[in-house]
Amino acid sequence: MNRIFNAAKIFVTAMFLCGIIFIGGKASAADIDAEAMEIFRETIIQTAGQDDRVFHQDIFFVVPRFTGELEFLGATEKDTFNMNGSFELWIVDENGKDEHIVKPFYITQDKKNMVVYFQDEKNKWKKMTSPVAAANVVDMVATPNAAELDKMVEFVKDVTVLQDGEKSRTLLVKIDGAKIIDAIKAELAKDPEFQKQKNDEMTNTIFSYIETGFRDSDIWYTWTVDKVNWQTTTMSFNLSSLPQTIAAAALRDSSNPFLSVDEVREMLETVAFYSEFKGYTTFLNADAKARLEIPKKVLKAKEIESFTDNDKSKKK
Repeated sequence: MNRIFNAAKIFVTAMFLCGIIFIGGKASAADIDAEAMEIFRETIIQTAGQDDRVFHQDIFFVVPRFTGELEFLGATEKDTFNMNGSFELWIVDENGKDEHIVKPFYITQDKKNMVVYFQDEKNKWKKMTSPVAAANVVDMVATPNAAELDKMVEFVKDVTVLQDGEKSRTLLVKIDGAKIIDAIKAELAKDPEFQKQKNDEMTNTIFSYIETGFRDSDIWYTWTVDKVNWQTTTMSFNLSSLPQTIAAAALRDSSNPFLSVDEVREMLETVAFYSEFKGYTTFLNADAKARLEIPKKVLKAKEIESFTDNDKSKKK
């Protein structure tokens, strides 16, 4: 079970890092339309200086009889990143019975630490501190310098200018999934927790499916910018091909022992052929940051070592 959990953490981390790339607007290009690329480059440079960003994020994962939604309000300001949101599940069993699960959370961080506040299965608030996660995320959401702006062209496969008027601009940006997974692997290589798992056979197998998924996926997002103040107004992304190609990679692996289990094969087939994974981002004004304040009862949460540690608090 621990090996399955460790492998799942890699998948969640990969999805999270990929999502941050979209939210932060870090992307770029190779052999694409030169004029479109210059417009894209100008848009990145003009919006990169906007340190004070507040956004509302909705991410949906849908398969038959199951819907998951990650919804949160987030804010970046220089080297800080804060979130207030919830994870919801809607499940319909074989008898048609509905189950609705809601798990709220808060995340606050600076350069040194990321603190995650969440509810356990008994709806009691817990918190976990992660210096490694804070370092990785702060680096990705922080305002890029000149060298980082140059690196942004490495992630984009194609750019299409959908509209470009006096007051707004909308771009369709296709991402190179192979370069995204290479970047994710580089980040994971810095994480001691993931390095401890590198010799685990199941973890490596599942990560190989994830890597195949990224390399075979068609990933894109649309991006609308207010050209008056160079603030992003909306972004939407479609990552549906990621879970589809990851599940397909698992189905093609004849050595996968879990394929002999009917429920597992059915689940993989459902994800491979019917799943959707999409997100929508709306950027808000600075007043929305007031909603990010963490309630006092949540700040008093018991601190634990990991998400699987529900019994023992951290020893001081």
